[in-house]
Amino acid sequence: MQRTTRNVSTTAEGENFLPIAERLVREFDSAIYDLRATAEGRSGHVSMAAVPSVATNLLPDIIKTFATEFPSIKLHLDDDSSRGVQGRVERNEVDFGIGSQWNTNKLLEFTPLFADQLELICHRDHPLAQDTGVIGWDQLDKVTFLDTGVTKALRARQDLGESKFDFPNITTLVAMLRSNLGVSVLPSLAIPKTADDLVSRPLTPTETSEIYLITRQHWALSPAAEAMIETIIRETPQQVKKYGLTVL
Repeated sequence: MQRTTRNVSTTAEGENFLPIAERLVREFDSAIYDLRATAEGRSGHVSMAAVPSVATNLLPDIIKTFATEFPSIKLHLDDDSSRGVQGRVERNEVDFGIGSQWNTNKLLEFTPLFADQLELICHRDHPLAQDTGVIGWDQLDKVTFLDTGVTKALRARQDLGESKFDFPNITTLVAMLRSNLGVSVLPSLAIPKTADDLVSRPLTPTETSEIYLITRQHWALSPAAEAMIETIIRETPQQVKKYGLTVL
């Protein structure tokens, strides 16, 4: 800088440095804005996992609401079995998950969201499909059973037919059911609505599958992830009531 008693002006070197100084100030202001936006949950990244029935039926409207409220937050969603969802959360591969409690885990926290009634699902030509009423669990002990994560957990409480087939993936399971390979049990939300060759029947006594929001114990989530969780907890009751499910 050049100074006189009347004014201050830049030197030639100062003129050359001015654009650099202005750029540094802009970048600093931008960094402060981005930092503040992240801290306030207005920007950032969310990674989550959910069971397919929740991902395809409940989350689209919830994510649409979230995207409207937080347009600058990026979101990644993986669908997986309840076992897979719980494992992803435990391994810190995602911020949080939505699914059933696969097993007890002291590293994780399970916040109940809703309960879904379990139903028999089979091909329309299967003998059990001819009974249009309620099916008793004792009627399932002599049929070919297609195991899933849901049915494996049920075996501790119900006498299900012996199974030599295990199809954790819902898409594969539905394909096997459509071939009339056997029968299975799914939460009502997971039963495909567009497969005309499959039918579902209520079971007695009633069994339910509880769905939880799964997070790591004593783990600080980002403001963006916290904002998504708050949206899910707020919007889930309205969404599940559309399907006649029970809010927990």
